[in-house]
Amino acid sequence: MILSANKANRLYWLGRYAERGYLMLHLMRRAYDEVLDAPCGVEPYSEFLKKLDVYVANDVAVTDQIMSQIYEPETVTSLRRVIEMMMDNAIVLRAEIHSESFSYIELCRTLIRGKAELEEKNITELQPITDWLLAFWGSIRERVHGETYELLEIGRLVEHLDMNVRFDYKFYRLAESWDVLSKYIGLRPSTFDRIQSARLAILMADETAYDAHDVDNKARILSALNQLVLV
Repeated sequence: MILSANKANRLYWLGRYAERGYLMLHLMRRAYDEVLDAPCGVEPYSEFLKKLDVYVANDVAVTDQIMSQIYEPETVTSLRRVIEMMMDNAIVLRAEIHSESFSYIELCRTLIRGKAELEEKNITELQPITDWLLAFWGSIRERVHGETYELLEIGRLVEHLDMNVRFDYKFYRLAESWDVLSKYIGLRPSTFDRIQSARLAILMADETAYDAHDVDNKARILSALNQLVLV
């Protein structure tokens, strides 16, 4: 089956959004726990938002920041928006990803819409989303093959690297994902920008040169990552 350019693009972004939703919820739970334990005057949740390039107004309460980042569909980086974008892509790709994989995304959307209506403040109530996204990827690996699977996986790997860089993960975590992504670059060179591939190869080649707290270094990696894929 030959994929149209539109479906190739949607597969890539479905992979990115599915991974973003999974990692974002994990990181939000961690930040939420830190908020509960933080001493007065320390705002770890604001630091979480800054890593996503979200402007944080000083006069906005932490609770309001959390609620917006979870449920507000107009907030570009919110979990709700990520899941809605997953669904928008999955609807177009239902035949390619099959009904079971599609159903897990549908469950995620139904849950987060319901919790938004209830204004649920306990983030642990969103745990089923984590479980369903894991099940989504399990279903994809079992049922989807060829170019369709490769584009989903490329999207997942790019997003995994992006989020790991933003949230200061250790170099070995990045290197593991880059190693797999590099194999796809070798297998599908026309899918990737050659200049950005070369830039990333240099940036990821030397562990001693990587500094998770070097803002410029992180910006260079993120810039190359987000110009890497051509679909």
